[in-house]
Amino acid sequence: MEEKQILDFVHRVSHDETLCKEVINNPDHVIMRENFSPRVAQIITRLIPHLAANQLEPLTPSLKFWF
Repeated sequence: MEEKQILDFVHRVSHDETLCKEVINNPDHVIMRENFSPRVAQIITRLIPHLAANQLEPLTPSLKFWF
């Protein structure tokens, strides 16, 4: 369940520029709005730098597994 939640969220962030910017600029608000469990919230928080890097650089082979 948690893995699917994380995968779905990362997929949405990678395809929705507005959500991506919101997660980068105000992650606590997005995490609260998504109603993530503490464990999922911790993982999402750790993924934010990678999601931000994806916003700035073209998709690298290491991130293709999310799609």
